[in-house]
Amino acid sequence: MSGYRDEPPGTLLLFAPSSSGQHQEIILHPEPTESPNDPLTWPTWRKSWHTFVLVVITGLAAGLSTMSGAASYTMNNELGITPNQFNVAVALLFVGIGSGTYLMSPLPRLLGRRLSYVLSLVAGVVGCVMFARVQKTGLLIASHLFLGVAESCAEAMVQHSLSDIFFEHQRGSVMGLYVLALSGGTFMGPLAAGLIASRRGWRAIGWTGAICCGVMLAVMLLTLEETAFDRAAHLQRETDTETGELEKGSSCQQLEYAAPAHEPRTSHAAAATDEKKSYAERMKMVTLTYPSKGKLLRGFIYRLRYSPRCFVFPAVLFSGFQWGAQITFLTFYLSVEDVQYYAPPWNYSDKAVAIMAVPCLIGLLVGITYASILADYFVVWMARKNSGILEAEHRLWLVLPASVIGSLGLLLFGIGSQRGWSWAVPYFGLGCFGFTWGCAGDISLSYMQQVYPEAILECMVGVAVINNIFGCSFTFAAGPWLEKHTPTQVFSVLAAINFVITLTALPMIIWGKRLRIGTASSYFKFVEKMNSA
Repeated sequence: MSGYRDEPPGTLLLFAPSSSGQHQEIILHPEPTESPNDPLTWPTWRKSWHTFVLVVITGLAAGLSTMSGAASYTMNNELGITPNQFNVAVALLFVGIGSGTYLMSPLPRLLGRRLSYVLSLVAGVVGCVMFARVQKTGLLIASHLFLGVAESCAEAMVQHSLSDIFFEHQRGSVMGLYVLALSGGTFMGPLAAGLIASRRGWRAIGWTGAICCGVMLAVMLLTLEETAFDRAAHLQRETDTETGELEKGSSCQQLEYAAPAHEPRTSHAAAATDEKKSYAERMKMVTLTYPSKGKLLRGFIYRLRYSPRCFVFPAVLFSGFQWGAQITFLTFYLSVEDVQYYAPPWNYSDKAVAIMAVPCLIGLLVGITYASILADYFVVWMARKNSGILEAEHRLWLVLPASVIGSLGLLLFGIGSQRGWSWAVPYFGLGCFGFTWGCAGDISLSYMQQVYPEAILECMVGVAVINNIFGCSFTFAAGPWLEKHTPTQVFSVLAAINFVITLTALPMIIWGKRLRIGTASSYFKFVEKMNSA
């Protein structure tokens, strides 16, 4: 855990002082090695392809989780499946996501990264086939459980894989791609499903999803490389080799050529002993990772028991509530679409309702650009002003505008939908909602990853559990609440909730570093336990 103990987790020396006294050189975290198998040192094309495959899997998994909504109205007419029964299925979708994310979380540390994607995509195929063959409520519920498991890889595993190949100062923009894929898939799912249903019938939604999962499974098996890499062991070996080489010489001049403290340790001798893996080795289904060899079951159970301790970390709770709130608002927005827009004065068709996802996507793109690309420039600027030191809370300043924009969007959509205002009003509200979704999601997750860089997987599992508890709970609450109160009343309350939750970024900006200092020892102990069990 070199590089994280001098300061609390989340505080980084981003720029090394140059000879002129200016902070110019970016310090690389995590520290790269000379190994030809180090994912951090891959060429750009390998990183780009790996990211592309992961992003597509993320978007597909997210789309599968929301595709069924486009068929709910037709399924009610054809099969007699009521909205309440459909809500039960959707609630169990969230159960599948949360439980699947948690139960599969030990696999990447024990058996490599690839197995989780295989299991999730297979679950996607099964869930889609079940959905295409639904005749009764039982099979609908079962299909949603499998579709939830299919999305579980996108909830935590993808971020873990991306952190394997990118340095910390690059992860803000990469997180933007991830959130774009996850959120874009969430909004595109109903859009694509609605267009498919309007042309080929609602059962074609499931068959199309199964085909897409099958294709991505083949692509993943053939091209997605294993990125599990024991960085600590390689760095230690290189350090030992370097020390041995220095001890052989006696002149002080030899020390003048030692690498500066801020540069990565390198040793060609150590690298030479680490041969580049073959294609077959990089594509193995299972890669036993140290120290799990010989005690897989024990390690699996231990990690399941110990990983929930991440809930004591403030950044996990903060990110979970930010994401959970947006999922809650999505649940209500989809409920209003299903009830309000098929009836007068809107009288929308399945296709028209599906197209309502477009303003969400536009807002999402703006929010992602703001929260990733612009935010990266902002935090670099803040670090330069702070003697080259980057604090994790610097990024949270950019969440604050979402408290106003998101609340405004919820009000415009709720009031405009009820009163039959011009379509531009609720659509603009949806655009504001999409902006807040992308902004709050991207920034909160980037913040959490910077604070807990060596426990990204477990912390993302914690976030997934929190936001899916939100999703499951409010799926049951949305229908009864909208039956007893008008959309104006409901969305006014939701706007107030959004305002309060997004503004929690302010106390995190003020006291976040103190919280990090207070929980630093717990975090380092947590990382040691997860790496040594």
